[in-house]
Amino acid sequence: VAGDKGWSEDNEYAFDFLKSKLDPLHMYEIQGYLKIVPFWGAALYLAAIFVQKNARGVFPLVYGLCALGVFLPAVVLIAGGT
Repeated sequence: VAGDKGWSEDNEYAFDFLKSKLDPLHMYEIQGYLKIVPFWGAALYLAAIFVQKNARGVFPLVYGLCALGVFLPAVVLIAGGT
């Protein structure tokens, strides 16, 4: 109906069904993150290289934190379904 401001329950169900079938990798949820991840990943990579050169003792910890910094936001976005 043209006058309604929202979707009906059937439309919501159909949208969720189609989204799950057409977007199994959850690209819709992480599309905003995918726009910035190259820059974010590069910054974390440079930080890890800096730590590797100057503080080798904590590099394994920093490496793990950098990996979490890249992948955890995507996991959170997918889990949140935004």
